[in-house]
Amino acid sequence: MVMGILLFISACNSNGKKHETIKTGVQSTLAETLDTVLEANLNDDNAGLIISVWQNDVNLYTGMKGIAKPYLPITENTQFRLASVSKTFTAIAILKLYEQGFVDLEDSILDYLPELDQSWQDISLHHLLVHQSGIPDIFNDLETHQIIDNEITNDKIFHYFIENPMLEFNAGSNEDYSNTGYVLLAKIVNIVTGNTFASYMESEIFSPLGMNHSYILDEHAEITEQTAMNLATEHKIFGRESFSYGSAAQVSSMVDMQRFLSAFMTGKILQPETKALMMTTYSPPDESLFNGTGYGIFYFSDDGKTVYGHTGGHDGFRTIYAINREKNAFIVILGNGGDYMPDYSYMVELAAEFLE
Repeated sequence: MVMGILLFISACNSNGKKHETIKTGVQSTLAETLDTVLEANLNDDNAGLIISVWQNDVNLYTGMKGIAKPYLPITENTQFRLASVSKTFTAIAILKLYEQGFVDLEDSILDYLPELDQSWQDISLHHLLVHQSGIPDIFNDLETHQIIDNEITNDKIFHYFIENPMLEFNAGSNEDYSNTGYVLLAKIVNIVTGNTFASYMESEIFSPLGMNHSYILDEHAEITEQTAMNLATEHKIFGRESFSYGSAAQVSSMVDMQRFLSAFMTGKILQPETKALMMTTYSPPDESLFNGTGYGIFYFSDDGKTVYGHTGGHDGFRTIYAINREKNAFIVILGNGGDYMPDYSYMVELAAEFLE
């Protein structure tokens, strides 16, 4: 299903000792195969993960091992920070505004955020969505801990770039992963709707889809009892608490991810023409971070059209979803143990052996 996934495009640098995955191979059934790899690589009383495999709207397997927090085992309703998987949802938020006629994808970023420097005039919403803006990544290109004091928030990131408008390349001339672009997209949602990004996501995406265990963990959110703790060896990003959203910060359970992906695959979230825009490849494979870049998604498969999704790594949280269009199937893994987690790409490939 997924060959050569470059896992964990991170909202930040990953920390902790790298776990050497114990590869247990394919067993006689999907359940036995995934149960065996979980048993070999995880402990009941340490950080863990949950994995779910669906095909043709039927749950083929859901398994979990480990704890969400001390004395609380991971369940299907455990809420995980999705890290960069959040970007798929942010892209959909922008596309829903596009469907409603509130934004155009070719609009300049300055049409909505005029405080930014005039040298950014040629950067469009499209460029932000496909990582072609030239805006430096606040987490991976800059010394975040030196340029932002205390908590990392969207407002602080926005004001930093008002004062420091340097670009890495001209918009549209290259592709370079930028969390900053998705932070600014969330800001645009706020400006256009007059609501907070968290409120918009709740009213337009989470509530309509019955995603009752999802929320945006910004600086104003209350962490719920079911939200998993980061149980990796590091608990902050560059020594700071991070509440930047749009690029990350969505919290969702496995049940909610299943509801979202099922609705997305069956065309219940976006109109067909809009979904086609989202899934168009805007960079050739040799220039893309994976094998093709769409709006809030990357193509994992070598053909650049069959398997797509997103990965995430934020502090101790590691996430991935992968959709196989030809087999009408998807796989989701959510974990809270940082680099202690087994190799997700290996687990995805094991599961893919059983897709018909």
